[in-house]
Parts: sequence; C-alpha cells; structure tokens
Amino acid sequence: MQHIGIDIGSTYTKYCVMNAEYQIIELFTEKTPVRQKEYFKGKREELHKKYHTNAIISCGYGRKNILAENEISELKALAKGINHQFPDTQKIILDIGGQDTKIIVQQSGKVVKFFLNEKCAAGSGMFLNHTLSTLEIRYEDVELDYKKDMVGLSSVCAVFAQSEIVTLLAENVMPTDIINSVVRHVLIQARTLLEKTDCTEVILSGGFSNLKGIALFAENILDKKVIIPEYAHYLSAVGCCISG
Repeated sequence: MQHIGIDIGSTYTKYCVMNAEYQIIELFTEKTPVRQKEYFKGKREELHKKYHTNAIISCGYGRKNILAENEISELKALAKGINHQFPDTQKIILDIGGQDTKIIVQQSGKVVKFFLNEKCAAGSGMFLNHTLSTLEIRYEDVELDYKKDMVGLSSVCAVFAQSEIVTLLAENVMPTDIINSVVRHVLIQARTLLEKTDCTEVILSGGFSNLKGIALFAENILDKKVIIPEYAHYLSAVGCCISG
C-alpha cells in the first residue's frame, strides 16, 4: 500500500508518496489553491485513483481542507521528516515558511520543544515573496550574495519595510542588493529565536531552503553551521507519510 503525505502551506502545497516500506517514490509541489476545500475534494479522488491508496495524511495551514485519513501538526511532521534523514539523533530545525518561522528541537522524531515567531510577515517567507513580486523577479532566479556592507532595513514591520524598499528603488539600489537585505532581515529575526537554544548547527527547511546560496548566506547571519538536507522543502510532507 502506498502512503501520501500532504503539506498544505499558505503559498505552496507539497506532496510525498511512499511505498509500503516507507521509501520515497515521488515528490511534487503545487501552488496552494484559493478555494481549497473544493479543489482538494477533486485532488483526493485523483490521488486515490492514481496511487490506489487509502492512507492520506495532511499537515499545514490548510490541513483541514482535505478529507484525509489523519491530520497532524506541522511541528510533528517536521520532526518525523528530519528523523527520516538523520535517524535517532537530536537535530534543531529552522523552518522559514510563508506565514511564520519555527525553531524545532527534535529527538528521534519527537518534538522536544519549539519556538515560533510572532505572526508578522517581516519574519517569514511572505516578506520575500512580496518583495520579489514588486521587483518582478522569480523565486528560482534569486542568487544570494553575502556582503558585510549590505543595505539594512530598520523596520521590524513588513508594511513599513516595504516602504523602505520603495525608497531604496527610488535611490537606484540594485534589486539583487534589496533581495539580499530582505533575506538578511528575515534571518536576523530567526537568529533571535535560535538564541533560545544551545546549538552550533541548524537544519534549514521550508521555502528558503530552495534559494541559491542560502547555506553560506545564512551561516554568516546566524553564526552557525547550516545544513540543507535532501528534499528539505518536503520534510513536512515526508513526516506526514511516516505518520501514516
């Protein structure tokens, strides 16, 4: 029997399909739809028909919008997902998603403790998404380049920070420099959360893990070794599968 894990995030929905031995056979992503319940009703039927499964597990902001056999928290899913790659170890995960940033301390697939940032777009991936939309640059075209003299954003509020970006554009600051500053801004807030833990390395997951150059860039901001595991963007979906 095949297992399907679905992480319905605020921006993207990630899918993981595993076989009966819990080996990954497929990973794929879709843009999270607007009318989620209507869309996922048809998607569930499509998945059941294609994979002949009755084991769908969901997590994420929209996890209740699909009729799954079970649903779990994203924290639990991330812990199980990272343990799939680093079995029976303690790892600290930094997950930067569309709506929030999470620090999870997990031991052998179980959540030991966790910390969340306050719900503010300036500390999440949504800030970068809005900036890229303003600059008309695609996510996959971003290539980070750490510089000690990067342009700083003073506001911790995304609304005011966006105003700063408009000012920077008017001052002819290069779009690439603005993107570097926005990513730095988000990571600085993540660093505050990491200070609540005692660690020298961190596993990066979430949408930020797909950015080119993010590992070295983040190490300079966080002052910690940053590991980006295989299929880092799918860790929650993988964890859902294992929970099944």
